[in-house]
Amino acid sequence: MSESGDFVIFSLLLTQIGTWTVVPGTTREDKMTLQTIKTILILSFILNEAFDWYLDYLDTKHMNAAVPENVRDVYNKEEYEKWISYHKDNKRLGILMQAVSFLVSLVMLVFSLHAFVFRMFEGKPVYLQYFCAIVLFSMITTLVSIPFQYYDTFVIEEKYGMNKTTLKTFILDMIKSWVISTVLMFALISLIMFLYERFGDSGIVLICAAFILISLVFSMIAVPLMRIFNKFVPLEDGELKDALLALCDKYGVQVKKIIVRDASRRTTKANAFCTGITKKKTISLDDNLVEDYDKEQIVAVFAHEFAHAKYRHILKSLPFSLAQTVLTIVMMGIIFHILPAFEAFGFTGVNYYFAMTLLNMLTWPLSRGLECVACQISRKHEYEADAFAAREGYGEALISALKKLSKDSLSNLNPHPLIVKLMYSHPTLSQRIEAIESKCLTS
Repeated sequence: MSESGDFVIFSLLLTQIGTWTVVPGTTREDKMTLQTIKTILILSFILNEAFDWYLDYLDTKHMNAAVPENVRDVYNKEEYEKWISYHKDNKRLGILMQAVSFLVSLVMLVFSLHAFVFRMFEGKPVYLQYFCAIVLFSMITTLVSIPFQYYDTFVIEEKYGMNKTTLKTFILDMIKSWVISTVLMFALISLIMFLYERFGDSGIVLICAAFILISLVFSMIAVPLMRIFNKFVPLEDGELKDALLALCDKYGVQVKKIIVRDASRRTTKANAFCTGITKKKTISLDDNLVEDYDKEQIVAVFAHEFAHAKYRHILKSLPFSLAQTVLTIVMMGIIFHILPAFEAFGFTGVNYYFAMTLLNMLTWPLSRGLECVACQISRKHEYEADAFAAREGYGEALISALKKLSKDSLSNLNPHPLIVKLMYSHPTLSQRIEAIESKCLTS
């Protein structure tokens, strides 16, 4: 049978299933209307997933493109073949995980299982009903993802020598992540429900204010939250610390502390980051970076992170990030008024949890567009941070460190340009090297 014939049969199946899952007691005409809404929304969900599949296709196809000249020395022939193998293994696992997740989500939508789960807890106080339903949904999501995360960690990462995670750490991480995500989801849904039920449409303003405040708080407590998973210790006194503090003193920028994260407990990969929206920033270096890179490379990476603090990139990113938050909540407020969308999936009124799913199905093109703009802003800031390190005389050391970081992580040296524009918060390695060398020549 042709693919078009399969699609017609699938569409008819959706239509038939919808007659079983719409709200009981509706007229035939209402059922037809609700089923039309349901079919359109499910097709939108499928289109969103299909776009991800298309990006995966572009990424896989682009693997055969020539690697840019300025990064060809990152991998030798053997290492390049290792990267190809690693990328293919990850891609196959990612596609399988995406397919399973897609099918689980599709079945839940087609058979209106979200409404079914909430009806399981009818009769309980409304907040308890939501808590029980969210716990169940969170458990389903986690159970689906565990086999894939286990395979990624203990088979693929282990195969290529990058895994340091023990089974105990893996299990504890899964439990911590599940508890945090479940509690956070319930708290946010409860906050939305309370404010909207109490104040109606006026509550949208309060919800926006509350979410902005929450975003600011989370920005300030990023490191304490990360301590749930990692240990952080102050960078030891010595020549390296003196060099880093000298850079801070030179520009009169206050760095609250320089800390080292125990990344080596889980991986051989290294990273660094700057956090904080107040005048005093915290800069974190992974222990893999401190132990496996030379002093010049570490100072170069620190100079890059220091530039984020100096130029207040986190603060400059906030307006757009907060605008995204406000726009998302306003659109959710509009969705609260589209009762047929809820009824099409078996609910008798607004459901604040399912509103998240509807929001994604209705606004994913806009969300992807906003993500593209956010990534563009982030890449601009990365260029500025690289340029600062180059002007400080660390251009060559930074290039050397970036190449080593990419090599140790088996990074993709030549991702598809469209994927970079849509999803990359950092420029590609080749783009960064080209910009750094240009800055070094003009300095």
